Amino acid sequence: MVDLTGQEPRSRVLFNHHVPQDSPPPHLPPDYPLPQECWRDNQRVTFFAAKGVANVSQTVNLDAGPDAVKTDPIPHGPRSARLPASNPQLPQRLRATDTVIPYKSFDGQDIEGILTTPPASVAQPPFKLLVHPHGGPHHRATGSGFDVQFFATRGFLVFQPNFRGSTGYGLRFLDADRNDFGGGDMKDILAGVDHLVKQGLADPKRQFVYGTSYGGYMTSWLVGQTHQFRAAVAQNAVTDLNAMWHLSDLQSWTEYDMGGFPWEVPERMRKHSPLTYAHKVKTPTLILHATNDRRCPVPMGKMFYRALKEAGVETQMVLYPDEGHPIRQLPHREDVLLRVLDWFHQHDPGR
Repeated sequence: MVDLTGQEPRSRVLFNHHVPQDSPPPHLPPDYPLPQECWRDNQRVTFFAAKGVANVSQTVNLDAGPDAVKTDPIPHGPRSARLPASNPQLPQRLRATDTVIPYKSFDGQDIEGILTTPPASVAQPPFKLLVHPHGGPHHRATGSGFDVQFFATRGFLVFQPNFRGSTGYGLRFLDADRNDFGGGDMKDILAGVDHLVKQGLADPKRQFVYGTSYGGYMTSWLVGQTHQFRAAVAQNAVTDLNAMWHLSDLQSWTEYDMGGFPWEVPERMRKHSPLTYAHKVKTPTLILHATNDRRCPVPMGKMFYRALKEAGVETQMVLYPDEGHPIRQLPHREDVLLRVLDWFHQHDPGR
């Protein structure tokens, strides 16, 4: 809290969500940025926070503590009423259903994920499965956006797991994959896949994986650790943690999550880099990368592509000019979705 009433600004920490505490926090950590109209009055500030897959709106009295908490549900069913009603084609579009799926991981840890089920008119279980890990890893899945709906309405059961390291589940869960990228978080994902197979929802012989950023890391990592996926697509992926520190605009990411600089923890960075295991990959892997990505620079995509080619893996690499970490331009977005869909169709034994 910053006090501006004196001659010079003074600040004091009311609560630090980034360190372990003996008592529960007075409120959930806020998501940023704050709402534009975040002040209710001179004492109360309103913000949004993450709690599992839910969004929580909180109003905090800075003198007295939290005075109101409301949980916003995940949108289900029809498209948001905020979309323009003037578009007569929106109600005619197919809509896949989102559900929150809880399950136990390999060590008994409770994990949640978002499951997007194809419309009954499109496909019936067991469905072909698309594992879609989120980025970050300190991020989370809360529902299905356009990309997920695109694949679900084409018959894919889309699984977005909130593996350890995700936000919304407390500091201990957030830090559970520090120094362990590709360890417990990968096992959380695979435990979720096994759960869906046992439930009769996912076809064990028709599994695919597609992710961006850390989701791309996890995609590149999974294909080097298991051969259960028919095809994979890694977009703007982290493939080498040493190169990530040297080339990215976010050195603090590897420093924090790997516990040091590349010259201090070289073996850890090598051990937890997908590139280290590229020679073990058998899965056909498509690599998509933006040429101007400063967060996950394009050399990492090229490095992984070259290693896969040398290992005799079926692979392609597509570069998108004038794009940064998110690929935003509509022609490129269309190309990404259609190209990924075609890659999966080429390697789908059920077609």
